[in-house]
Parts: sequence; structure tokens; C-alpha cells
Amino acid sequence: METGKVRKKEKREEEKSYSAAFAVVSFILAAVALWAVVNEVVDRRPWKKYQKKFYQLEYEKAGEEYTKSVAIFESPEVQKKYTEAKENLKHAQDAFIAPAVQKEYQNLLTEEKRAGQEVESLKFLSVVARNKISEKEYLYGKTQNEQLKEEIAALEKENEERAMKRKVAENRLALIRTRQGELKKDVITYTNELDSYTSGVAYSKNKLNKFKTARTGLQVYQTYLEDINIVDRCMSCHPGIDKPESVSEEQPYASHPDRQLYLGNHPPEKFGCVLCHEGQSSATSGVKKAHGEVEYWLTPIYRGVVAQASCIRCHNGVREVKGAEVLWEGKKLFGELGCYGCHDTEGFGEYKDRIIGPGLRNIKNKVKPGWLTDWIRDPKAFRPTTRMPDFKLSEEESRAIAAYLWQHADNAEDDNDEIIRLTEEEYERGDFLFEQTGCLACHSYEEGAERTFAPNLAKTGAKMRDMYLVEWILNPKSKEPLTRMPNFRIDDVNARLIAGYLIGKTKQPSDDDETKNIEWLTDKNKARTGEALIKRYGCFGCHEIKGMEGLGKIGAELSDIGSKHIPLFDFGLLEKKILGEAGLKHYTENIGEARRAWLQAKLQHPRQFDEGKYKKPEDRLKMPDFRLSVEQIKALVIFLSGLRDEKLPEKYVASLSERQKVIAEGRMIINKYNCSGCHQFDLDRIYLNDGIELSGMVKIEEDDGVYFQLMEDNERYGHKAGDVVFIAAEDVAKQDRVTEIELASRIIAYHVEEGGIMPEEARVFVPPLLYGEGKKVQCEWTFSFLKEPFDLRPWLDVKMAMFGMSAEEATKLAIFLAAKDEEQYPYEYIEETKKGYIEKKELAFPGYLEAAKKLFESENVHCLQCHIRGSKMPEGEPADWAPDLMLAKTRLKPEWIKKWLLDPQSIQPGTKMPKFFREGEFQEYIPGTPEEQVEVMKDFLMNLWE
Repeated sequence: METGKVRKKEKREEEKSYSAAFAVVSFILAAVALWAVVNEVVDRRPWKKYQKKFYQLEYEKAGEEYTKSVAIFESPEVQKKYTEAKENLKHAQDAFIAPAVQKEYQNLLTEEKRAGQEVESLKFLSVVARNKISEKEYLYGKTQNEQLKEEIAALEKENEERAMKRKVAENRLALIRTRQGELKKDVITYTNELDSYTSGVAYSKNKLNKFKTARTGLQVYQTYLEDINIVDRCMSCHPGIDKPESVSEEQPYASHPDRQLYLGNHPPEKFGCVLCHEGQSSATSGVKKAHGEVEYWLTPIYRGVVAQASCIRCHNGVREVKGAEVLWEGKKLFGELGCYGCHDTEGFGEYKDRIIGPGLRNIKNKVKPGWLTDWIRDPKAFRPTTRMPDFKLSEEESRAIAAYLWQHADNAEDDNDEIIRLTEEEYERGDFLFEQTGCLACHSYEEGAERTFAPNLAKTGAKMRDMYLVEWILNPKSKEPLTRMPNFRIDDVNARLIAGYLIGKTKQPSDDDETKNIEWLTDKNKARTGEALIKRYGCFGCHEIKGMEGLGKIGAELSDIGSKHIPLFDFGLLEKKILGEAGLKHYTENIGEARRAWLQAKLQHPRQFDEGKYKKPEDRLKMPDFRLSVEQIKALVIFLSGLRDEKLPEKYVASLSERQKVIAEGRMIINKYNCSGCHQFDLDRIYLNDGIELSGMVKIEEDDGVYFQLMEDNERYGHKAGDVVFIAAEDVAKQDRVTEIELASRIIAYHVEEGGIMPEEARVFVPPLLYGEGKKVQCEWTFSFLKEPFDLRPWLDVKMAMFGMSAEEATKLAIFLAAKDEEQYPYEYIEETKKGYIEKKELAFPGYLEAAKKLFESENVHCLQCHIRGSKMPEGEPADWAPDLMLAKTRLKPEWIKKWLLDPQSIQPGTKMPKFFREGEFQEYIPGTPEEQVEVMKDFLMNLWE
């Protein structure tokens, strides 16, 4: 028994209170339930908020439109016209309900009903009769019963009579309805006019009421891309992305930029948004999650112009993609810089007839030895626009490479050291020939000029050996078989004058080799060092170098760099700096942005990742510096970001039609040989506010508009080809201008200044416009001319050069010209040249060709006054001559000849060819209309023999 302490009596279980515990637990349960509801309704469904806001913006915009339309309708000017229209309508209605008019109208309604019933009855009876005829024809086929044959003939005759009755009834019905329209014409006219004033208010009011009474439900918009197992829910937060007009410029409420271009060709219900913009398209619980801007997500969103990187996924063809201009510029730059010379890249380097840099086997014959080292050390100091990069070489390294190249080049020719010295007269002649030959179509020789198609010639005198330049001008492919430089078909004397002029114009007194010590060029030890440097830096990737044939590429493959994992990129000690400049703390935050940041840094300063690190010389980075501009880096980064290790199903990959393919291939050849440096293939286009599109050439551009010469008939605009019209700036919605051909401008300016002629007349001296060439020339002739050109137009200042195209290239270019104008290719049937064609014409019209010959040789047209005819040359200066008519049968298309003879100005505004064939002319030679006369002349030209 315990003592000194009284044990506290314990409560029984049923006497204990748990109210506090229950209160706490109930509070927690309620809080959790509330959090679950809020999280489910609000946090996990932010798209509801965006959709509500979007619908509110739609309603507000509809209200603004209604207010605006009411204000316009209530304006004094509109009210005045509206009142006049009401009065006119009342007068028209009063006139219509006049007893005499109503009586006639009611009679017409009765006649219309009667005539309509008659037409329908006759139609029905015709169908019944046809069925009977079919039945009897079947029976006759089995029995050959003559009575059935007679019955069939009777039914057919009956049906023919019924058809004639029906035609009469239909004509009567048409006349009745025409008369009805005449009686109600004014009522209809003024009713429509009245509606035009109220329709805007009615439409906007109806639209507003629709928003008030029937609101769109909140929902998840989802597209399932089954072939690639992707769920795209982007439009749940961007409900207005596919609307024709934006309710707000703010995202996610705005419509897609250039909606017709992008969504018109890529409807969201088929492609979704993810194929172009990436992101985590199935996520709907937050902006960052939906955009894929979360840790370790491999394909975060592409924003703005960066989205063009995705275009290459489906459009990795030969045709430039509209709307992906930056991507295409990056792809083109990648090829021009020769990046694939060091880096294997799918789609590049596959054509063995192309070179990146010139071959170096003949370096001894080509360049001055003192120039070589300076070029290797810093090529952009000599020619700022060169594509050759800076390898950051020292003087000694440059000499070592030069020594190897010199010692492993083909031996120099004995007479290669001759110096060309021209008299003042020869120098001026060389200047004239340089411009006349067309060198400036590809080259520039002004220091500081922007890059053109071919190298700048400003310092040629410091670089080239005189005689090598002469040989190069005479026949470039004899020196460099894969060069794009054509053979201008000039003789030795003129080649020497051009070379002498160019060297004399660009040579400086300090360019003499004798002032430089070049003994090291023959140093064997230096050559061995140079060999190692060439192998290290991969010079053989761009240049043919003796002793380096067959060596592999030194750079990493870039075919899938757009999907390469970030840990495989070497940031060196600059990761924090580079990612920080991109707004990232760690690459996992946005893998796509981190990848683009690295690519940008690499292109800006290729070797910066070695900073702060100790490396052996042979282990240090070796990518050269191309000194790219900000725009060029941006384009290359977008292009490289699109190179990914993936293959989409065929349904998503854009395929070209046969015509699109041949046009794209033709443009590649045009770009390869810079055909557009001399010829214009397209026209300027002006799009007017009322939807009219004009094709032609801008002649004069002023602040308030442009003077525009049409090259095609335009019925809607009310003008024909050759007309010059003034178009006010306020009427122009958009202009697409063709790049001006500088060579043509120079030639025109020369003849305007020297010859005192009008610019339009001087255009005859420039290389011809090739727009519409496919409608003009036969494919077979084009092919032959490209393979072996000749002086088709003796008066031209610039002659067509011989490019040495392969048969495949010439074929593709000939087909391109035809396909571009939607003409038949590659084979055409020219009926006019076939045996028997003229014989049939002569049988029908005796003396058919003789009449054409008389007109051809008459004083009225006197074709031979201007045109060459085989070996017969016209009188006067070659500048006034015209093409050889003996070529017409093999060169020109018959339909083009007819159009040309009818109206030469409609095809080539400014041509010297007059319009001969007019109504009533030449009836004593060829009676008939101008169209009939040019038909005869066309046949004569297609069968013309010398």
C-alpha cells in the first residue's frame, strides 16, 4: 500500500474528449480539399483563364466594330446617300406597283409557271423515251428484229422533236425571266444599294449578339499526330492563333504572324504546333511546362525566327521555302563557306563537280611567291570579302605551309615570268574589253566593295603572274577543270589586253617580288613542318593539294548537331559566362537555348574555349575564324539547330511536283553559274489594294508613286503589255522588286552617255531578258546553245560565254525555262516542220508560201534590212541587226512567232521591231485578217531555207 501520495484517478475511455484532435484533422482535411479543388480548377488548368480572356477580348472587339460601323452609318455623308437611296427605292417601288406594270408582271409570273412546267414535262418525257430506246436496243441486239429497229428509229425521231420543243420552251422561259428582271431592275438596284449602307451595322450587331447569347465553352483543344504519337494541346492556351484577325497583339491571344503563309500551308488540325515550335505540347498545367522550358526537356519551344530551324525537318529539298528566309540564308552560307570541307554533313559535298577553293597544284604558275605567305597568314587583309578564313597562323607557320605548297606544286613553265607592258592605247582598249566581255557581271575591282559572286579583283596585280592570267582568261577550265568561270571565246590578243589592263590597274609599286627574300620556299625542313600544319588544319578539305589526296575530314560530323546532347559540347571554362549571356544558370533549364548559345559562341570566336586551359599545341582547337557578321551567325545557328537525327513519316515531308522539282534544279544551276548576273529571269510585281497583281518593270520611282511598264496584259486593270502607267503609292499594297542587274545598268548608262539615245533604246545592247523564254524557244535548241553558244545577237556588248556545262546541267536548265512558263518539256512536236504540212496548205491554198515570200521580201516589211539570213548579212552597223531568221525553224516556237508578229511590243517593250500587221494591210499579198496573215508568215519562217 502506497503512502504519502494519492494516486490520481484515471478517466475511463468513454470520458475522454477528442474534440481538439478532430478539429485539427477536420481543418487539415478541409484545407487539403480546398487546395485540391483550387489546384485542379485553377493551377492545373491555366488555359481556362486564357480562353476566358480571349473570349472577353473577342466580345470587346466586336463591340468596337459595332460602335465604329454605327458611327460610319450615322455620319452626315452616309446618311445623305442613305436617304437618297431610300427615296429612289420608294420611287422604284411606286413605279413597280403601278397597275399596268403589275398586270404585265403577274402575266409574266403565270407564263413563267406554265413554261417551267412545260420544260419539266418535256425533260421527263425525254428520260422515259431514252429508257424505252435503251430497252428496245437491248432486245434488237439479241433478236435482230426489224420491227424493233423501226420502233427505235421512231422513238429517236420523236425524242429529237421533243428536244426542239424543249429548247423553244427554255428560250421562252429565259425571255420571260429577263423581262421580269427588267421590270424589277430599279427595285433590286436600290434595295441592294440600301443594304450596302446597313449591312455593316447589321453584320457587326449580329456578331455582337452572338457573343452575348452563345458563348463558346471552355475546353481543351487537342490534335493527335498519330504517326509520331504526339498529342498537341497548344491551342488550348492559344485559342486565337488560327483566327483571321488578332483580338490583341499580346500572346497568347494574337493570331499567328503571316497566318495565310504558315497556317494556310500547315493547318493546325493536321500538323499541330509542335512540329514547328517544339515544346512539351501535351502539357497544360503551366506555361513553362507547355513550352518545355523545364529541366532536361530535350526540345524546348522555338520562338520567333528561331522556329525556322524546324522547316528543314520537312523541307530539306532544293527549293527555297517561303517564310524560312533566314534558315535558307544559313544553308546557303554553310555551302558557300565550305563548312562541309572539314565536317561531314548530310546533303553537302555530294556533287563531285563542285569545288570549295581552287586547286593548289599549279600555285607556282599562278601566283607571285612573295604574295603567298601574306595570304596564308591573313587572307582577309588582302581581300576582306574572301570566304577564306583566318587560321591565326604565325609568320613561320605561314611560311612552312607556303614552302610545302610550293615544293609540291607542278613545275612552273619557262615563259611564265613574262611581264605584260601595254601602250596607252592598248591599256584603253583593255579597259573597254574588260567591261564589254562582261567580267563585271561576277567580279568587282573596287576596294571596299561588297562581296559579289566571284572574287574581288582589286589587288590582282599583287597576286597573279601576268601570263597565267592571260591563260586563265583564255580558257579557265584548262587550269581549273571544276571552276565556274566560263570561257568567253576571245582570242590571245584580247586576253592579253584584258590581263594587262587588270594587272596595270590593280598593281602597286610595292608588289614587285624582287624586294622580298623567298629562299625559304625551297627549304625542305620548312616543307615538312608545313605538311604537318596542312594535315592539322585540313587545308585539303577545300583545296586540291598534291600529296594530300584521299585524306579524311578533320572536323566533327554536323548532320545531327541540332539534337546533340549538351554534355557533349565543350564549354571549357566559359560555361557560366556563355550560358549567363543567354539568361541561363545551367544548361538543363533550356537545352535548346544552351545549344544555340554554344553554337553562337563557337562561330563568334571558334577557339575561345581553350582560354585558361593548358593544352599541348597539337590538342588545341583549330577551327579558323570566318569573321562572320551578327546576321550571318544568326542564320548559321538557325540552320545548324535544324540538323537533327530524326526521320519524319512521309506524310509530313514536303514533296515537290515534277514541275517544282525541275524549276528548283534549274535555279540551282542559275545560282551556280550566276546567270542572273547578266540575265533577268523574273519581273517586278506590284500588288494593288483591290487585289490586282501587275507584272512588268518599274521605270521611275517617285515619292508619290511609280511609273510601271506592264509586260503582260491585264484585263482587270484595263491595260495591255507595253503600256506605261503611273501607280499612286496609296494604291500599292506590296511590291516585289527584282534585283537590279548592275552590268545592264552600266551598259545602258554608257550608251545613253556616248550615243545620246534613250535608256529604253539602249536596253537592246544588254543581255536579253529571259522572262517568258520557255514560251519562245524550243528545248532542244536551248540545250544545244548552252552546250555550244554562238553570237546570236552580233550587236550585243556582252557575248554569251561557254560555261562547259555537263549534258545533265544543260538539259535541266533547258527544261527549267520551259517548266517555268508551263510549257511542254523536254520534247515538243513542231508540226510546221514536218513532211506534208506545207503540202496540205498548198493544196488548200495554191501559192501559199510564195505569197509569204513576196511579202517577206517586199519594201513594205523588208525583213532582210535588219535580219541576218544565214550567210546573208544586212546592210548598216551590226548594232542595227536582228537575229538570224534561218534559225527560226529550230529555235522558235510557232505560237510565239505569231504573237511576236502581231504585237512585238507586248512581248518586248522597247524593241525596234515594228508592228506590221494591222487591219486592212497587205491584202494584195495575203488577203485576210492580221491573225490569218501571221499564220502564213509563221509557216514561211518555220520552213525558211537559204
